Amino acid sequence: MEGYVVTKVLSNNVVITQKDDEIFVLIGKGIGFGKKKGDPITEKDIIEQKFIQIKSEHAENYNRLLNTVNEEIVAVSEEIIKLAVDRLGKELNSHIHIGLTDHINFAIARLKEGINIVNPFEMEIKTMYPTEYAIAEEALDLIKKRIGVELPESEKSFIALHIYSARVNQTVGETLRYTQIVKEVIEFIQKELNIKIDEKSLDYIRLISHLRYALYRIEHDKPIKNILLSSIKRQLKEEYKLSKKVCDLIQKKLDKKVPDDEIGYIAIHLSRIKSNV
Repeated sequence: MEGYVVTKVLSNNVVITQKDDEIFVLIGKGIGFGKKKGDPITEKDIIEQKFIQIKSEHAENYNRLLNTVNEEIVAVSEEIIKLAVDRLGKELNSHIHIGLTDHINFAIARLKEGINIVNPFEMEIKTMYPTEYAIAEEALDLIKKRIGVELPESEKSFIALHIYSARVNQTVGETLRYTQIVKEVIEFIQKELNIKIDEKSLDYIRLISHLRYALYRIEHDKPIKNILLSSIKRQLKEEYKLSKKVCDLIQKKLDKKVPDDEIGYIAIHLSRIKSNV
């Protein structure tokens, strides 16, 4: 492990290092204690520690962030990213080191100014990305523990968006686009059926989950076979008719034709919802 040199100590648990002109974040309990710029990282230092590389295409923006954002905020953001990597069992897109840190920095600034931004897709995010939302709950606790700032509950969904986007190599905007379409579809269904779907119900969770993956399949031309399609058309005529309307909306949003197989699956979910109203 020769060649890793400390360039900045963010906290006792987080240091920025460099090797062969590449940036690495080193995270571990007490790793920054007594360290200063220019110190080498030894074999003893890195036992049970975690290196996270900042990709070269993000290095310039990350260095700019290091020079403009409070060190405590950068440090806790890096701990949250490590937490997410550990919980998910996979590396995240390197851009999260910039996007998430920037978001947390502005969230804290808004809190100090008394500004609370509500996420209109909070329930959809919580349902569509439950693993990332659970990590975001831990993240808020970590922020409070490390820097004494208690961010509002709405920040859980924003942080979850950043984590999920980095997990699947999407921009936050792309992830939010799917979330917005799902919300519009749910509102359309409720209006057509003149009902309010219980957001805690299993039917709601199943529908949200199905729509999340259906949107991806439709947009990326990954069709699935519905062996029950003929029976659905025959036995669930009203639900299939409504599902076609739903899929017309999806088609307009994605500019992609929705296969009959997908229409059939959504009809099944609509039937479950109608039967439990």
